[in-house]
Amino acid sequence: MPLPQSFPFSQSSLHDFETCPRRFKLRYLDRLRWPAVEAEPIVEAERLARLGQDFHRLVQQHLIGLEVETLTAYLTSAEDELRTWWQRYLAHRPEALATATLHPELTLSAPLRDYRLLARFDLLAVLPDGQFLIIDWKTSRQKPQREHLARRVQTRVYPYVLAQAGAAFNQGQPIDPAAIKMIYWYAQFPDAPEQFDYSAQLFQRDEQFLSQLVEQIKHSDFPLVESHQPCHHCVYRSYCNRGDSAGPLTELPPEAEPEAELDVLALDWEQIAEIQF
Repeated sequence: MPLPQSFPFSQSSLHDFETCPRRFKLRYLDRLRWPAVEAEPIVEAERLARLGQDFHRLVQQHLIGLEVETLTAYLTSAEDELRTWWQRYLAHRPEALATATLHPELTLSAPLRDYRLLARFDLLAVLPDGQFLIIDWKTSRQKPQREHLARRVQTRVYPYVLAQAGAAFNQGQPIDPAAIKMIYWYAQFPDAPEQFDYSAQLFQRDEQFLSQLVEQIKHSDFPLVESHQPCHHCVYRSYCNRGDSAGPLTELPPEAEPEAELDVLALDWEQIAEIQF
């Protein structure tokens, strides 16, 4: 099945292809909605997904200027876990944010081969010294090893897109990759964020990697992944006869944490900042 010329790639879609090419096809080309639950028990999985979304929304409201007291009062009847995450955020959020220009929930688009590559940042912080921080808030129960995070597609896509498409946040000038840092901030581990510094060398590496990955997708027959392990938490497993029951929530990979993701199938393109092709 050929890719539509206007197909928008994202870190989620690229991660899905790396995990299982068939999953990529079912979700992004066939556009099948989720026929099964991702993890058991369902009620707990849905609760955690809702808490993660509520936390992101809470932080966003704070970053756009709502008072801490107002937001804290709103949490009076909220679950203890959400209140704990909020207090950890207030106590341990990156200190550099105090003097930075903040752009929460920002989506950028950059060209990649004949396609678009999208990235939605939880927060882009522009520091007075010309540094750029991409911050991703995480509410997963587990914190991956740093080596795993370094290999994650998201760690490559986000800085790459900012370097390509961030001139509007740098007085019209291209952003030096060396001025970009990406930070994963974990609500469960608030005093142990993971920071990855970018560079011109990493930019070139990622451009080659992403271009090759897109070419691989263009010519793929979208086979099933050989291992059955990813199928345990795949919502499309019934389409592939890979089981009827969801895997346990305790074994859900951190990169599959039930939080809001960039939905490339339902985007308002007029709201997306992009560079000129």
